[in-house]
Amino acid sequence: MIYFLFDLDDTLIIHNNGKNLNYEMIQPDYRLNDLLSRIKGESHIYTNGTAGHALECIERMNIKQNFTKIYSRDTLPFMKPDFRSFKVVQGDIQRNYNDIFFFFDDMLENLKIAKSLGWITFWIHPDYMEARNYPFVTMAFPNIYECLTYLENKY
Repeated sequence: MIYFLFDLDDTLIIHNNGKNLNYEMIQPDYRLNDLLSRIKGESHIYTNGTAGHALECIERMNIKQNFTKIYSRDTLPFMKPDFRSFKVVQGDIQRNYNDIFFFFDDMLENLKIAKSLGWITFWIHPDYMEARNYPFVTMAFPNIYECLTYLENKY
């Protein structure tokens, strides 16, 4: 089975004004909801934010129904990029040794750890063209929409 693990901030939701997020500005994202609903696998949020923050965002974006579980700073004993955090998440999800993990994040350090565990990594970042400089990045895209559109045609 394929498991999709999505970082939240600056991966699923972009903060155009730095790291400050005003919840009132978050609107339903019908395009993202449509793309996520077509994923053939199980999707999870994996964030260094709190579970409450993640839940507030995905509810406001109207994408909550696409996710099975939220892994966050208040539900895990360690935060990304700590290797142990990734191991806890993988251990909680993995059912078989042939399970595949797709991990989407904007932070290179997080992708490096995920790749060391054999996860397929997707860098979601405006500088995605620089991905060739990072061997631990499987694929890179400027935004989650282009990434999920690509994956829909492949998986």
